Amino acid sequence: MIAAATRVAIYDLDRTVLRKPTFTLFLLWAAWDEAPWRLLLLPALAALMIGYALRLYGRDRFKPAAIRLMLGRSLTPARAAGLADRFAAWRVPRDVPPGAYACIARDRAEGYQLLMATAAPEFYAAAIADALNFDAIVASRHRRDSAGNWLPVLDGPNCYGAEKALRVTEWLDAHAPGGAAHIRAYSDHLSDAPTFALADESWLVGRGDKFVRLAARHGWHSADFEDAAAGAVAKAQ
Repeated sequence: MIAAATRVAIYDLDRTVLRKPTFTLFLLWAAWDEAPWRLLLLPALAALMIGYALRLYGRDRFKPAAIRLMLGRSLTPARAAGLADRFAAWRVPRDVPPGAYACIARDRAEGYQLLMATAAPEFYAAAIADALNFDAIVASRHRRDSAGNWLPVLDGPNCYGAEKALRVTEWLDAHAPGGAAHIRAYSDHLSDAPTFALADESWLVGRGDKFVRLAARHGWHSADFEDAAAGAVAKAQ
């Protein structure tokens, strides 16, 4: 169990630790990696995405349908682990901006426990967290069948917005029941305002004056992870 006095740094994944969103990219990459014929289903995937964009249904319906379409009805543990490890090995060296590396290294050196909190599916997000030596992760969970196979069905709500903050709170209650000494949170998006509300330091990650003004409006710090000096800037503020 993590000691009550431990500091915690919470990182979003998409467009924060990694530059690019991972969900659709993972589905396309996995289809190409395993069964290129599934790319013939791209029009159906595009139709699902349009329906989601038009708010005909939410993430809780869109994501399982997209996974089923591009990956099939289940993933064996070995298949899921293999895809996750290969995806992480592809994306981490190419897509982690220098400022993210700097902040992660800085927080680790200062004794922070690193918690990744993301709406991405747990089975591949965990591989990315492991590749970056994070201590723990909360992510969208998927059900498993009696044989342990991953199913394209969410186990609980999508780990987004208020649900992510709830999951982070549960993690903190379990691992730092006396309260963490200090919490930092990093995200690129206003949807993580509930998680920012849990933090002593909240960092809105983005590039340009728009992000700086938005962060200032909410009383948050701002950081440009494309800048290798982001870690030093965060420390100075």
